[in-house]
Amino acid sequence: MKRFEFRMEQVLKVKQQQERLAELRQQQARFRLEATQAEAAALRDQIHMLAIALEKGMQGTAGQQLWRAHYERSKLLGQALTAAEAQVLRAERELNEADLRRQQISTEVEALLHVRQEQWQVHRQEMARAQQEQLDEIGLRRWLAGLQK
Repeated sequence: MKRFEFRMEQVLKVKQQQERLAELRQQQARFRLEATQAEAAALRDQIHMLAIALEKGMQGTAGQQLWRAHYERSKLLGQALTAAEAQVLRAERELNEADLRRQQISTEVEALLHVRQEQWQVHRQEMARAQQEQLDEIGLRRWLAGLQK
């Protein structure tokens, strides 16, 4: 019997490898997004804590230098937060692109697997038909041999 051979097997293997790479890139993009979100949240917390310290300092008799130091620190934290939020947006875009790429590759892999399954079914039917023809031929020969005796 003839073995089943899917002519696009190499293409399927390459696409499956691309799918695994796309999954890894998607996971890396998700980690980057989580890291940038955590960084932005930490900066927000620092700004909040600085605001509390500044409020307490305003109530006391702290000098103008302390207030200026808190102001400069809050200004720097605000700039860092703006940069961190921009990184969050970039990371979100990267994750969306990675999600889309993985989805495209997965669709291609599923399509190739479906085609392979259909070809396998056709192959099985052809092999079953060929086997049945052989059995019919054997049966016919035996019957003819029985008639000649």
